[in-house]
This record gives sequence, structure tokens and C-alpha cells, in this order.
Amino acid sequence: MKSNVVYFQDLRASGASNSDIRTGLGCCLLKLSRGVYSVIRRCGVRAHLRFQGFAADTAWLEYHESGRQQDREQVRRYKEHLKYLQIIHYPHYRPSDVVCGLSAARLHKIGMFRQPDQPVSVFNPASGALTSELRRRRRSLAGEDICTVDGLRTTTAVRTALDLRAELGAASGFAAMEQVLRRHMLGDDEEAIFRIGYAPGLLSEVPETAAAVFRSPISRLTRGRKLATALAELVSPLSESYAESRAAFNFHVLGLHDFAQQVDIWEEGYLLTRLDFLLRDDRVAIYVDGTQKYVDGGFDVMSKESRQQNRLLSMGYRVVRFTFNEVLEPKSFGQKLFRQVPDLRSRCRDRLVF
Repeated sequence: MKSNVVYFQDLRASGASNSDIRTGLGCCLLKLSRGVYSVIRRCGVRAHLRFQGFAADTAWLEYHESGRQQDREQVRRYKEHLKYLQIIHYPHYRPSDVVCGLSAARLHKIGMFRQPDQPVSVFNPASGALTSELRRRRRSLAGEDICTVDGLRTTTAVRTALDLRAELGAASGFAAMEQVLRRHMLGDDEEAIFRIGYAPGLLSEVPETAAAVFRSPISRLTRGRKLATALAELVSPLSESYAESRAAFNFHVLGLHDFAQQVDIWEEGYLLTRLDFLLRDDRVAIYVDGTQKYVDGGFDVMSKESRQQNRLLSMGYRVVRFTFNEVLEPKSFGQKLFRQVPDLRSRCRDRLVF
């Protein structure tokens, strides 16, 4: 089984005692949830040798044996994978359960940030319950809002994004909706999207496509339809990251709706840079920076960006850079933007209220 997942009863059936399982934790076994484990290493302890019968995924073993799960760039992805394993291997689902909320987002690979650590979430039409492992909420869903992911009945990606708005707030919901729209219009192969680029007429298709994707699921919501409709009218497939979606949301909250995304700036026939956002009329260039690229690229990346910024300034652009943390709070985002480009305040119209 991939990731070497094994259940307590299977370990016991193989001859492992409770003591063997207990001593395996911290050695060659990882506990995912109650009664669910993963074999993560090959060890020489005699009592643990029988665990290797459940360790067909040698790449998973080598990953842990090399310690790669502790690498800085791997930690977040590793934790997300463990959460994913907890969801798909939870042993006590009912036939009428539907995985929902953050759990469904993980199955659909909808990227979020600082997701709260919570039990597996499901909707059930007849009953509710809360344990340390599972949160079951009583709710009936239309068949159109249910799909199957990895063998589990799950809310569709669209319905999941709409539910995240209620669970995590409008900003996170907006980011989820943009990811869903992007995949619907462009697919999920980001390398291919980057290689091929965006079709010239893509943006003209967005209003009709967004309406087709979101209108019916929104109509089936029991609450929050007005805000969900407003967000669906603002989403774009051009945000290339969660951070860019949060920045786009901030622009709408500020009332600066007339921005372009993924804008190539050319100088003397050569591509100088691609801007994350551009306020064309005011010639304001916006970058949204993650921290990882500086970890990976170090001084070379910073030096290149400094040269690009100097060229943009010489071409008459005003440049504002936001860090990842700065885009997470609309108020702070606006304060920095208006501090560096004060005249943008007069451009604000029809702020998004949430």
C-alpha cells in the first residue's frame, strides 16, 4: 500500500503484540490516527521485523531514512501529506458520509495557508458527532455537489471552495475559488501552463465561465449566497499562487478593481520581467514575493530583482513589493500600498464588503 499504511488489526493479525506496536512508535512506525499507522523505516529490532511485510513502498522508507521529511522545504508538504493519509485511511466512515470542508480541500489539493488542525470533516444527512478523529455535521447535499475522490464521497471542488468561504473567511474562500476556476479553464499542469502561456482571449471568457462554474452551486447554499455571488464575479484564473489570490482579494477590498495580472514588460525587444500585478493607468508595478525563492536562490535572485526594479523605475514605473505575510491582511496591505503610492486612494471605487 502506498505510504505503507497499515491498520492495528492487521498488525495484530501478523503476530505483533501491543508491546511491539508501542515500541515501534518512534522507531519504525508512525501513528497517523487511532488504529492507523505507517511503516516509515527498516530497523534491526527483531520484534519489528514483521512490520516490513507492510512496507512495499520503498520510496517512502528511503524518504524517512534519509531524513528528508525534516528538510525545511519539505516540512509543510510532508505535514499536508500526513493529513491526506489520515483522511483517506480513516477507518470508520459511514456509507452516507461526505467528506467536506478542509478535509475535502486536501483531497482536491486546494492550497490553503495555516489551516487549523482539526478532525476529519464530513457531512451526513441523518446524524452529527464530534470526536478527536472526526467531526460529523448533519447536512443534506444535492447529488450535484458530491463526487468521488480517492474512493471517498466528497464535496465537489466548487462546493468545497464555497464551503471554505464559510469556514475560513472570504479571503481564503476567494483564493480557493480562483484555484478551482484556474484548473477548470487551464488544467492542473502548472509547468505546461507556464510553458504555453495564456491565450490572448482568455480573460474575455472568464465572466461566462465563472458563472457556469459557480452559479448553480451557489444557488444551493443555505446561507452566504450574496457574498459568494460577489466573489464569483471577481475571480480570475490568472493568480498563480495562493499569495497572488490573496493580493487580488485585497485590491478588490480596497476598491482597486482595474488591475492586470501576469504582465510581461519588454525593453528593447527583450523580456525584462513579468509583473504579478499592474495598475496600468498609474504605472504601478506590484510583486508578491514568497520567501522560499530567496532561500533557494539567495543573493543571485535578490541581485537580479534589484536590477529589474531599477530598470522599471527608469521606465517610469512605481514598484511596490509585498511579502507573503503582508498580503494576508487587507488593512496592512492597503496601508503599505497607499504609503508608497498615495494618489491611488483617489482611484478606489465600489469596495468589496465582506
